[in-house]
Parts: sequence; C-alpha cells; structure tokens
Amino acid sequence: MFKGQKITPEHNKVYRYETGERHKYLGHFYTLSVMQTTAEPSVRIQGENMIMEVNDPGNRKQKELALDMWYREQAREVFVPILAEAIVKAAKYCLQMPQLRIYRMLDRWGSCSPKSKILILNLELIKVPVPCIEYIALHEMIHFKYPSHDFGFNSALGNLMPDWKQREDFLNTYYPI
Repeated sequence: MFKGQKITPEHNKVYRYETGERHKYLGHFYTLSVMQTTAEPSVRIQGENMIMEVNDPGNRKQKELALDMWYREQAREVFVPILAEAIVKAAKYCLQMPQLRIYRMLDRWGSCSPKSKILILNLELIKVPVPCIEYIALHEMIHFKYPSHDFGFNSALGNLMPDWKQREDFLNTYYPI
C-alpha cells in the first residue's frame, strides 16, 4: 500500500519557499520552482516539480500564502470524494455527508461533532498518502454513528477497513502530529 513512498518525517520543518526546496503533496515530495508572474499567484504540479508563480519571488509571506491557498483548494478537491467514498463504504450505518471544514490543527488529524454534523479535517492531511486520508476520513465518519472509541466503533472500523491499523501506524510513524 505504501510502496514507493519516500518516508522522511517532517518534524516542524521551517520553509523559506525557495526554488529547490522539497514540499509534500499526497505523500510525495515535489521540488519547488518559484517564478515571477504579473498574474494572480498560483501553484501547480508538473512532473516531479511544484511550480509556484508569484508577483514578488523575494516575498516569503506571499509565497507562503500562495502555497497555503493551493493546499486548501487541493484539500477540498481531494477530501470531498474520499468522504463520499467513506459514506458509500459505510452505507449500512446510514451516514450523511457532513459539513466539511478544513483547518490547520496542531494535535489531531480530524474531529467531528455528531450533533452539529460538522467534520473537521487537518489541512496537513493533504501532504500524506491517500490511504492515510481514507483512514482518517472513515475513522471520523464512523464517529457520527459511534461517538466514542467503544466496541461498536472498533468493530465498524475493522469491518469496513481491515488494514486500518497499518494505515494508522504509518501515519503516526512518518507524519506525527
């Protein structure tokens, strides 16, 4: 499942957002290439490169904001279909699509509020491999049926994703929060 992953932990890495830096997206490293533009700032993946176009390549804050905005856009595009897939997978539990919020959280990958039907996913998930995102999404969705980590919760998670522990261990080992 995780073959080919370059598994190097990024413990509180400080970025300068300069050409040559390596940034993660969906579990893969991409080499940043910063270019000047007169258009709106943008980021895109091209092969093994992450191309960033900004008005002032010397402005660290502008580059940080451009990448943050891009990660947020990508997170919504990636997370929503994964949540929809989790709902289908857990059809027997009659789950519905919650209101999704994406925040940068320091101490958890996700959380949910069953009463208000809100699910929060950590923006940093966009940097981890898709199987780990699938695990967190399903884990949080099951909490809408089983709010605590009780027998029902563990049974549902094990039935719907038999390899959940492998995914959790990989996430905790290589992407610790």
